[in-house]
Amino acid sequence: MKPRQPTSQKWTCDDCGVTASRLDGQPATEPSGWMDSEEGRLCLACRRSRASEAALNSAPAGSSRGECRRIRRTGLIEFEMRRAPGRSDARIASACGTSPSTVAAVRRILNAADRATL
Repeated sequence: MKPRQPTSQKWTCDDCGVTASRLDGQPATEPSGWMDSEEGRLCLACRRSRASEAALNSAPAGSSRGECRRIRRTGLIEFEMRRAPGRSDARIASACGTSPSTVAAVRRILNAADRATL
């Protein structure tokens, strides 16, 4: 992730078009969670959406709706863990609309996979 940009009057997501600015019109730093990428400047909501869509694209053909929901949720949790590795399971769960126990389970799986690749 690139460092936060100095300041601007208004920040606009190149994907969804949402804008962020201060009410008083003064320059502000880039909003937390926004990032410049090859596709342009993306807001956190669009970054989360892309992460879950990327996970869904890896789903086996013929996956059930329930499996697809689980895959999308897991992709979103993994995104949040990479974005802020030190955040608690409860905070990540809140951001993802799931339970802390689900986040903890994904964290255990990722940690086991990381140890296996060492």
